[in-house]
Amino acid sequence: MEEINVARRIREIRISKGLTLEELGNRTGFTKGLLSKIENSKVSPPVSTLAKIARAMNVSMGEFFSEVEAKPIIIVRAKDRAVYQPEDAPQGQVIETPISGFQQQKMQPIIISIENAAEYQQRLYNHPGQEFIMVLEGTMGYRFDDEELMLSTGDCIYFNAEHQHGPLPMKGKKVKYLSVLS
Repeated sequence: MEEINVARRIREIRISKGLTLEELGNRTGFTKGLLSKIENSKVSPPVSTLAKIARAMNVSMGEFFSEVEAKPIIIVRAKDRAVYQPEDAPQGQVIETPISGFQQQKMQPIIISIENAAEYQQRLYNHPGQEFIMVLEGTMGYRFDDEELMLSTGDCIYFNAEHQHGPLPMKGKKVKYLSVLS
């Protein structure tokens, strides 16, 4: 259900900004066809794609998850977090958006859980901005360009997200981490 809401919000924001699919495609480098599939819930894009679309429309990625008018303070109870599972996400990966809808939100926190590391296939991402990661539970490797870092519960990294990066969960172990994109 959340994917449908995200798709609808992307379309609403694009239209409110007076952008055609072609104009958005020119800004993002994505085809008009792909953008149409995203807006019609035929494709669930990865977080890196959402970040590029948000940047191209000059909004925060959190606005894609927002259902209400922006407020000066937001509280989201744990049970009310939006859950997002891109169809092309590696097997077993679940993404939660703890906060969205803040006025002029400049960063987007997401919580990523990888339950089934044995079936996880590594995918590298790159997108505009910076990223902060803190391992909440478990141990994982993390690839940054050609470097492989080992991270355990409580470890943090901060980097330029335009570089290739992505998690490398340890076989047989679950991992949960907080990622904050700006």
